[in-house]
Amino acid sequence: MQGMSMKEKMARIAALPSGEVSPSGHYWCATCKKFFRMEEPTCPYMTGMCINQAIPVESVPPPHPIAYERFGLFYPKFPQRALAWLVDGVAPEQRAELGAALADAYLEELTEWRVQYRQNPVETLKSFVVFLSGCEVSQRRLADRLLFIVLDPDRVWPNREALREVGEAALEHLRREVDFPHPAQIDFVEIVPGPLGRYFCPKCRMYFEFGKARERVICPLMPQKCMFEPTAVSGTYPLADLLKIYRITPGLYGRLMRTARRFSRASLGDVVAALDEEVRGWGFEGTEEEWAALYGLLGLA
Repeated sequence: MQGMSMKEKMARIAALPSGEVSPSGHYWCATCKKFFRMEEPTCPYMTGMCINQAIPVESVPPPHPIAYERFGLFYPKFPQRALAWLVDGVAPEQRAELGAALADAYLEELTEWRVQYRQNPVETLKSFVVFLSGCEVSQRRLADRLLFIVLDPDRVWPNREALREVGEAALEHLRREVDFPHPAQIDFVEIVPGPLGRYFCPKCRMYFEFGKARERVICPLMPQKCMFEPTAVSGTYPLADLLKIYRITPGLYGRLMRTARRFSRASLGDVVAALDEEVRGWGFEGTEEEWAALYGLLGLA
């Protein structure tokens, strides 16, 4: 398109054939690696700018679950913190049972999205650990086991031993399902002190929480392609932005939360109140109906 004006380029892009529609409304993007719940294959965040169109899971099933790793690593940790509070209320003797139940919920999610998870056993295990913990995770293949090292867990999970017990029980259940021959274990390492960075992108209206707190960062989802830079959160933001993200994102957050609630003795009211304070701490403002919708999407209503 060399020599064309921007208007001509946009017209050329608009003239490209439209992608196939998913009968279930389940799509995945081969470029940004995310999954979407929506009616049309158009990018819901960069509409009018993104040349890619999402792929129906019925036509080409996702080859791996790395989308869940990206959700866990870069999205705000609201669900993980709420899950940590719930798990903290689970009796120690029930944590292994909870871990197996969380693994089943994860497998149900992957099956719904037609993810070919048995073809990528290590990625299937790692994506679960990242999504569950909300932390960066490194891996090491040892002679007799696979070791996942969760970095800076206390920034999301204050009770790291509860995370270990539930996570390792889930991994044992998962590794048998994907026919991985060796046990998987969890360990922890402190790398970066201080709170996670909180960011907002005014173009796609997405929110991120990851890494060290800075004034601005490169887009974590499309670092080589996106020309916009998310900046540190400040001021106020409409809760509708967050609702859109959770409505479009697959429902694994809610699956895991509802599963944990079956085992937890923690007060649901206390968990919701703590989460409410956490979300408002970012500057989100909304109506009572929007707050109720948020907790419903997260499996807390």
